[in-house]
Amino acid sequence: MEPHDVGGKLSDNAIENNAGNSNLTGANVPEMAGSEKDLVLEAALNKERIQAATPGDAGISNNLTEALLTEMRDLSKKRLFFQKIATGCMAGMLLVVFLTCIIVVPKAMTTLSHINNVSVKAENSLDEIDVMTKGITSATDSLNELVAGNSASLTEAVTSLSRIDFDGLNKAITDLQDAAGPMAALMKRFR
Repeated sequence: MEPHDVGGKLSDNAIENNAGNSNLTGANVPEMAGSEKDLVLEAALNKERIQAATPGDAGISNNLTEALLTEMRDLSKKRLFFQKIATGCMAGMLLVVFLTCIIVVPKAMTTLSHINNVSVKAENSLDEIDVMTKGITSATDSLNELVAGNSASLTEAVTSLSRIDFDGLNKAITDLQDAAGPMAALMKRFR
């Protein structure tokens, strides 16, 4: 009868009863989780105690050794399986990072290049706007100087226009038409 319980692990009683027949020490126990290693070492110590008490049970020793080796093999297989899964996940993440670098980085570089070109053009436009603003400011100053220099002349011209006697001018035009009308009729005959 194998010293396994239903879950495929050695039962505590089977390990305690049969541990005396295995030759495990701390030096030949492979890397295991803390509780697993403690369990195997405890089984080895119990084996030594049992061998000291009953020196002749070779059949039990072989069964226990096989059971312990089977258990260690199963644990190693599980550990290897989970290490493969972790390695696959890390390879997948590396692939995603690599593809991101291949796809995203060139597009980002192109976008940054376009942004740099646009910023250079914007700087040039701002420089041109500054020059244009200076030109408008100087033109406005010149216009202000022109208006200030000619304001007296313009005021005098407006004042003289307001002094014109438009009624007298209209009467003179009417008199001229009356005098020139007969002369125009006379000139018309000579044509």
